[in-house]
Amino acid sequence: MGGVAPPPEYAHIYAAMEDPYAPPPSYGAQASRALPGTSVYPTAPEGTYWASDRLFWRIVTSTVLVRTREVLHCHNGHRYLDAAVVDLYLATGRELHEVALPSSMLSQDVAHLNRWTPIRIVRDAGRKPWRALVVPDTAWHERAAELNMRDA
Repeated sequence: MGGVAPPPEYAHIYAAMEDPYAPPPSYGAQASRALPGTSVYPTAPEGTYWASDRLFWRIVTSTVLVRTREVLHCHNGHRYLDAAVVDLYLATGRELHEVALPSSMLSQDVAHLNRWTPIRIVRDAGRKPWRALVVPDTAWHERAAELNMRDA
């Protein structure tokens, strides 16, 4: 009717009509649904991203300390893979807890490392898989020993 009030003699008819566009009664109970364009996840820390309810680390060529918690079959935003869920100690001194590695080959390389271990993450070429090499440097092993003592 476009904002025009009905004649008074028909007011009871219009009052009894149902609104075909009214939200369902359960709409108020769906408070957990986010509005379109609104994130339901906390902001990902720098160097990470969310995919399928899992926080993934953006892999870069670097030396890190790693401790594997488990290996899960999950989706990394592009495909399904077996991803290692790890704790990382980065060269900047920053720790990331329970982040997944978006590379199945790298996950295989670190799957058995259940204590803090220094590794060098490398890649031979742009489309080759990421690999983990154990670092022989004593400074990294000293820091790994400190973290293992702390978490024991």
